[in-house]
Amino acid sequence: MYNYTYETRYGDYKDYDTIKAGAVLDIIQDISTKNSADCGYGIYELRDMGKAWLLKGTNLHFESKVKILVPIEVFTAVKPQKGATSKRGCILKQNGKVVAKSVAEWFLFDTEKMRPVRIPKEMTDSYQTSDFDGDEFFSYKKPIVTEDADVMYEIRISNKDIDTNKHLNNQKGAELLMDALPYEFEFNDIKLLYKKPAFLGDIMEVCVKKTDKGYYVHLQTKDKDICVIGNFENI
Repeated sequence: MYNYTYETRYGDYKDYDTIKAGAVLDIIQDISTKNSADCGYGIYELRDMGKAWLLKGTNLHFESKVKILVPIEVFTAVKPQKGATSKRGCILKQNGKVVAKSVAEWFLFDTEKMRPVRIPKEMTDSYQTSDFDGDEFFSYKKPIVTEDADVMYEIRISNKDIDTNKHLNNQKGAELLMDALPYEFEFNDIKLLYKKPAFLGDIMEVCVKKTDKGYYVHLQTKDKDICVIGNFENI
């Protein structure tokens, strides 16, 4: 597996003991990009190819709290790829102990033809692959969709939310969902689904519903088109 060690930063702190879930998602996004770049398929190479990786969704589960002031060692690999789809797993450790794990499902997108495209064999061959010892967690599971979530407030997609593909960054979208959660609510499981891109200046409605195990949140346009969905649970 590809691995990289991260130092926690003050801006990542949730309190005097743990770091924010959004910071963990940021680390996962970063190591995914680093790994692709080291394989010869970073954002610049993909741009020149007229391709981009688009995220379908992410699952993140915390085995324990991720501590401040303790380096986070992250291991990542992709599952055997087929068609246009790639599943990437990450395992996060502190002091040699697993503290969190994630799986994300991506698809390769042709930015000129505006459609998914088969992953070339030479790209597939460049990545480290793993079946993660058959752990079922590393099969992406969609969040449960709730139609009757209440509109809580509106936000505007701003400059800090946009990525190199000129739409709402995946990690920023997740943070916008988590902004709607009560601060005292503790969760250890996140399921995210990205249905539709959002762009700079878009006005989004933040919709929330309490569930048996936590909260359901989604972002939708004024026309009720859902862009990002999240289940945040304590399981």
